[in-house]
Amino acid sequence: MNIPKIDLKELEEIKHKNFEDRLKFIEVYAEWLKKHKMKAEKVKE
Repeated sequence: MNIPKIDLKELEEIKHKNFEDRLKFIEVYAEWLKKHKMKAEKVKE
């Protein structure tokens, strides 16, 4: 069975970009919530 080689540097770059994309999404979402005067509430389990 052939296992593909993983380029660790490329993997780190992908993880970093993914992290930045998530932060950007959170910022945009938080602005949207403020604009629409909505509050995020903690859900009780």
